[in-house]
Amino acid sequence: MTPDRTLDCVGLFCPMPIIKTKQEMDTMKTGEVLEILADDPGFEKDLPEWCKATGQKLIEIKKEGGLLKGYITKTK
Repeated sequence: MTPDRTLDCVGLFCPMPIIKTKQEMDTMKTGEVLEILADDPGFEKDLPEWCKATGQKLIEIKKEGGLLKGYITKTK
């Protein structure tokens, strides 16, 4: 998968990764994919909940060591 943009939230903790994700999504076009990099353990739970609440499409969350990679598609 090749994301349209990558957002680096490594070193940020709740709620900043979600706030930064929203800000980035607000500048994107419908259908674009955002990759979010985070190391906050709560991000794995927060991202799916945020997507459900806002109607964005969660593609997947991958764990690579201590790094989480979330992929979402802007739907609106």
